Amino acid sequence: MRPVLYFQALRTMVGRPRVISLAGLIALFLACLYVYVLLALVWADTSDRLASWTVTFTPSAEVQVTRTPSPMPTRTATPSGPTATPTVTPTYTPISYTPTPVFLVYVVEAGDTLSGIARRYNTTVGAIMELNSLSTDLLAIGQELHIPGRRQAATPTPTSTATSTPPVSSPTPTGTPTLISPPPTATRQPTTPPQGGSPAGEPLVAAFYYAWYGLDQWAPGKVPDMPAVPYASRDRNTIIRHVEQAQRAGIDAFAVAWYGPKVRNNQTEANFRTMLEVAGERGFRATVYFETRSPFFDGQADVVDALRHLIDNHAARPAFLRYGGKPLIFFWAVGDVFTTQGQSAIDAWVSIRQQVDRGHKTLWIADGADIDFLRVFDGHHLYNITWNPPANVHRTLTTWGNRVRDYSARHGTGKLWVATAMPGYNDLYIQGRSNRFAHDRRNGAYYRETWQAAMDSAPDAIVITSFNEWLEGTQIEPSVSYGELYLQLTAEFSAAFKASRR
Repeated sequence: MRPVLYFQALRTMVGRPRVISLAGLIALFLACLYVYVLLALVWADTSDRLASWTVTFTPSAEVQVTRTPSPMPTRTATPSGPTATPTVTPTYTPISYTPTPVFLVYVVEAGDTLSGIARRYNTTVGAIMELNSLSTDLLAIGQELHIPGRRQAATPTPTSTATSTPPVSSPTPTGTPTLISPPPTATRQPTTPPQGGSPAGEPLVAAFYYAWYGLDQWAPGKVPDMPAVPYASRDRNTIIRHVEQAQRAGIDAFAVAWYGPKVRNNQTEANFRTMLEVAGERGFRATVYFETRSPFFDGQADVVDALRHLIDNHAARPAFLRYGGKPLIFFWAVGDVFTTQGQSAIDAWVSIRQQVDRGHKTLWIADGADIDFLRVFDGHHLYNITWNPPANVHRTLTTWGNRVRDYSARHGTGKLWVATAMPGYNDLYIQGRSNRFAHDRRNGAYYRETWQAAMDSAPDAIVITSFNEWLEGTQIEPSVSYGELYLQLTAEFSAAFKASRR
């Protein structure tokens, strides 16, 4: 009985749970599936976290865990259509110095005094003593003195005429010039032959050039920038290099600042002779920028003698600049000419020209703010078009070009208009000069603006201020700060100007 009862009981136990077992298995399966899914989700999250943890072992066997944030993905916009290749323009950062400039080395002669030298160079005894660290005014024959300062560029003074006041603009930080209002239209008129000859309408590009530097000029604190190759102006190889650079840039001639024919303490005469020799050898041309108030002129008679020497000697050389077959001479600040009692500046020039060039066999181009000097001169230019406050150069050059043409129309003459291009301005390093200022070059943008303004004024020729006037910061010569940028721009615009005239 016991085995039977046992078996029956066992079958009852097994048989009864079969229903429970099936439900239990289903529940167990669902439970396992739930646990599996849950574990999978937890493991995925843990893997991401572990990937962003860095384990660092230290010598003390401590484990330090450092959290490193995962970088956020960056979205880069993909342009639609063709991709343009960007034009990369090199950026030149101008260097800066502490100002203490000089421009001329003077060798003391017998009878010289500090006061006399100061008067001659339009400076003060104190400025000379400070620049040369002098404690006394006693001088020794042969002593070298640095003479401070440079001529102040003449700024045209507006007249009462409505068109004579250029609207003021602010410097723009970009390369695109901003005009306050549209400039007046420049209309090129047929040129009436001047007295004694006819200009050929040649597309001339010249540049003002300065030949009075010594090696001691090139030091921090003396100029706002430094030449790529420091030099002494008397060095013939330097002049050769400058001529070759100018030719590559499309410049046809240098107008060399000239203090007259005196040789003692005046390197401008000797260096101009060398310039004419080099120019003749290389198919280049040169003229002078006649310094009306040369420190070697004591009166009107000295001006007459200097011009006679210039016309009879230098202007007869084959390499001297000619326009329409006539020697062409630039004159700086004609309003500052020496006058006699009761004589106006214009009358002084009438007298001077009658003595040295009565037949107008040479062409004289005046600088200044008075168009009435065209009564004596054959053309007009503005040495400086960068003013403080800044003016609209387009309006300035177009207005002055129209004034020259209007004068010619009224008087039946053929006066020349020579427009100016310049890269900027900085005379902050000239001690003793009042109203010093700087105009930003904007990495070539301002030079482009003045070139375009010059061409838009319908000029007979264009002159650049300057190739190497370092003390006023108007140079286009290769420099430490800008390399050959300005020679490259000059070549570009010179070619465009000449092409427009052919």
